[in-house]
Amino acid sequence: MSKPLASALPANIATACALVVLLAASVANAQPEPVSGGLKLVDGATGLKTPRNDLEIGYSRETLSNNLPDWTSSYLLASHRFGKRHVLYGGLRETRRFGLADSEVHAGLYYPLAASWTVQVEGSVSPTHEVLPRHSVYGQLQKSLPGGWGVGFGVRHNEYTLSGSNVVSVLAERYWGNFRGAYTLYSGRPEGASSGSSHRLQLSYYYADRSSVGVSYTDGREVENVGPPRGVLASDVRNWTLSGQHWLTPAWALTYDLVNHEQGNLYRRQGLRLGIRHSF
Repeated sequence: MSKPLASALPANIATACALVVLLAASVANAQPEPVSGGLKLVDGATGLKTPRNDLEIGYSRETLSNNLPDWTSSYLLASHRFGKRHVLYGGLRETRRFGLADSEVHAGLYYPLAASWTVQVEGSVSPTHEVLPRHSVYGQLQKSLPGGWGVGFGVRHNEYTLSGSNVVSVLAERYWGNFRGAYTLYSGRPEGASSGSSHRLQLSYYYADRSSVGVSYTDGREVENVGPPRGVLASDVRNWTLSGQHWLTPAWALTYDLVNHEQGNLYRRQGLRLGIRHSF
């Protein structure tokens, strides 16, 4: 089991800073912004230079019903943009769920395959894997279409301590004016169990240079590690999330999520995530 969250965070921040240096060196900003054909590059319209690097540090806390302990998470993220639709990113996080502490490192890449095709690959590893996956791999292929439309297809495999799960996703999105709307279908199946599907609707509004606010709603059945003794299973979910990022200056932004999540009759999670992002 990992160290307590409070004592582990300083060491992880130092490790994350080293990760940032390695990322930058390897190419010569929870989680980069989506890279798709319809993404509004507001800086292009205003003549501002697109920042090449992002660093973000943040913390979240969620309360659970049924006398279950709170969930907490601390994270540090870094990304480097080294060309149009070329983004290398990674991060570290410490979580405490169901009274169990976990640590995780992840890294990923967005890369254009052609003028209208973009691929995303990502992997993560948890040395503790009490609740988080032991390791996870993800891939998504995105296609931009005329009229601000875009589609995507993704596959994720999570390997937990005692079992694994596979999740397939299909995305349809459209950008118009200062808005983005999206629908995602998820189909997941734990190993040795029946599959479940869920639906996610998103609406985002870009109200200033790089600033946005959005709401999402998810309903259906999802694969989730709900903690001991049940472990990984597919259960009914309903989720409302308000999220956004607000740029206070050209270099500093506040990011946030306000979450209300129902995991069938197992528990309800309600909480807030706050982050500070620096671009340079």
